Amino acid sequence: MGADLTTIAKKTGFSYHSTIVWNEGNISRRTAWGSWASASAPYVIAPVELIVVLYKKSWKKTSGSGISDITRKEFMDWTNGLWTFNGERKKKTGHPAPFPVELPLRCMKLFSFAGDMILDPFMGSGSTLVAASQCNRKGMGIEIDHGYCEIAVSRIQKEGGYTGDL
Repeated sequence: MGADLTTIAKKTGFSYHSTIVWNEGNISRRTAWGSWASASAPYVIAPVELIVVLYKKSWKKTSGSGISDITRKEFMDWTNGLWTFNGERKKKTGHPAPFPVELPLRCMKLFSFAGDMILDPFMGSGSTLVAASQCNRKGMGIEIDHGYCEIAVSRIQKEGGYTGDL
């Protein structure tokens, strides 16, 4: 998928910078029982997700406040292309494919400045907007499912500490 996404992105004017591998520590272990202990058709579980880092025009970010709020330790740890932390549980968010707030939070602090606008065109349960609220970014989300919008608003108010109008 990562190679396919990169190829499509390049055709639409993006340039490739790097790939971050997120190792989900708590993924459930499964197997294709029909090929148990046999070479007939084993199913390999890859408990990782790829974050393909792309850009347009110039890799160097020149817009925004110019204020980086990433700590030295965060920068050193997060510029290593392997991130290991647990995934999110469906029960916590009420969404079938949630990801933890830690994932967009790291991306925001590493690739954006304080006060920047973050757009999540597939908002789901609002993890990206919670992260934006937690790290002094402005967040905008788009979601067609009204139920998920309600979940996102509640999470932003509880987990993000946002007290204004949504």
